[in-house]
Amino acid sequence: MSNLLSFNAHKCQTAAAVLLHDGKVLLVKHKKLGVWITPGGHLDDGELPHQAAEREFLEETGITARAIDPFMESWESVSQYFPSPILTNLHWVVQENYDTRMESDNPSVLHKTKLWPLGCEQHVSFIFLVEATAGVEITPGPGESQEVSWFSPDEVRALDAAEIYSDSREELLHVFSLAQIT
Repeated sequence: MSNLLSFNAHKCQTAAAVLLHDGKVLLVKHKKLGVWITPGGHLDDGELPHQAAEREFLEETGITARAIDPFMESWESVSQYFPSPILTNLHWVVQENYDTRMESDNPSVLHKTKLWPLGCEQHVSFIFLVEATAGVEITPGPGESQEVSWFSPDEVRALDAAEIYSDSREELLHVFSLAQIT
């Protein structure tokens, strides 16, 4: 396993939501990448990671959900506690942009492209378990991928490399395992 942590890489924070229902997980087909992933996206200014996961989930699926913390119960306190992500990962978005930038005469200038206009080179992704607060009728928002579907563990395993990233598959199978869904 390679160490992805590069202090010079431009990191953007993202959050995603995992909804399990009737032994299946809800996935969206990413419009730019063409692969199945959990609904999610970039954090807005001032937004906490779990709030971004809830917002992105609603935008991409039409389902209102709230992040839950399977690891902790809340209690009275002077502090406010937020749901913990069930997974956090760091991955390259556009390593080529990073490599080009590091080899350039001015490595402080980000390479922003039409496909990746924020100039992200890596994503720090916070992945939250969510529960639907109403029904689970799928109605993706305008401009969002209209390909949204439920997948069982066997269906996730059956997706080939062109349909899902291997890391995404392993993350989903880990979540199924935590929920004792085989």
